[in-house]
Amino acid sequence: MGAVLDVRHHVMFSSMLTPWSVIGGATFTWMMLMLKTYEVANIYRMQRLLKNLVRSVVLWSVGIWAYIGFFQITDFTPRLGVVYCAVTLVAFMAIWRLISFMFLIQPSIKEKASSRVIVVGWNEKVTSLRKAMRQDLAQLGEIIGCVPPPTGRFNTKPPYEVAVLGDYSALPRLAGECGANSIILADCSSPSGEIQLLAKFCQRELLGFQIVPEYFPALTSGLQVQTLSGVPLLGVSELPLDRTRNRVIKRAIDILGSIVGMALSAPIVALFSLIVYIESPGPVFYRQRRTSRAGRTFVIWKIRSMKMNAETGTGAVWCKKEDDRRLRVGSFMRKYNVDELPQFWNVFTGDMSLVGPRPERPELIERFKEEIPNYNARHEVRSGLTGWAQIHGLRGDTDLTKRIEADLYYLENWSVMLDLYCIAATFFKNANAH
Repeated sequence: MGAVLDVRHHVMFSSMLTPWSVIGGATFTWMMLMLKTYEVANIYRMQRLLKNLVRSVVLWSVGIWAYIGFFQITDFTPRLGVVYCAVTLVAFMAIWRLISFMFLIQPSIKEKASSRVIVVGWNEKVTSLRKAMRQDLAQLGEIIGCVPPPTGRFNTKPPYEVAVLGDYSALPRLAGECGANSIILADCSSPSGEIQLLAKFCQRELLGFQIVPEYFPALTSGLQVQTLSGVPLLGVSELPLDRTRNRVIKRAIDILGSIVGMALSAPIVALFSLIVYIESPGPVFYRQRRTSRAGRTFVIWKIRSMKMNAETGTGAVWCKKEDDRRLRVGSFMRKYNVDELPQFWNVFTGDMSLVGPRPERPELIERFKEEIPNYNARHEVRSGLTGWAQIHGLRGDTDLTKRIEADLYYLENWSVMLDLYCIAATFFKNANAH
């Protein structure tokens, strides 16, 4: 009798296992598809693949677990079985993907998967593109050579190791002989008629056609083509913080962080305010107009670290390493950013963010925007209490060009983890704080 019951239970379990396996597998595959794990561009991105794998498994596990609990399914598998399945799934998928990756990186396989590219013209951006193609496995492309633009002369001479395949007029023949899959136009100064003919040639011969835009000197990672009434418009419109979800997350972190910051720093602010008043009687807080997102000005708050009327006769100037205008306690406050603690209030009110480019004075911006390329691009986001430039020592009287490069890197690569890293690094990195 017991044997008969065991057989019946085994048959019932097997009959339920098959549909559950199909449904569970289909759900998991759908999640991986939604995360674009199987996109060609992600085949060689092992880190992104593993991250998407973990995300899919977590979501799948939570969904299955909730389903079992909601419908009180007790005769199939306990909830602990879901954990077992999830761990096993991650392990086997990771091993399978690692084996696949080892196969895909074989030179002969990657060469077949890569697009062979001919460049028309040359510039510094194409040099960077070629370097990325050679260093990043995920860049499935290889520049096999170049030809001069229709004018017959390169505006920028290509590197000596890049072959000049011939004249522009011979491009149709060269594309066929070299087995090219794509054409990249690097010289946008070519006549519009020639560009249209080149685009039509690529379309006719089933070749990819791309243009390296030279009209956008900064924030090029945010370039997007939008269509308005059938008219394509190219512009910078898709930076990470242009997305509503990311702005909401960042603002939530700012509000929570500023409340905690104000609570923890209140005794420190009170203590140093008293020390400042004893050393230099007068207002202990210093108010100054600064510029934040979209060029909007606001009043920033600091604990006064300099003598009264320190800028009388000099106007707006940066503090230098050996500056006799500073108070004795001012040097310590500036080194450890104590003077900036009142700016948690600016963060709370929305004038600033915890992380971002440091706010500058409007009178200095008027000069810098004419002298420093791409300077005002940093005002795409709220100014920050700390930032990528600050933790790399680019603050105060330092190279403005490098500082702007750091600010633009932050704008183009923003993530929650990058913000958290900047906040944590601020406590340990204070180079050039004076």
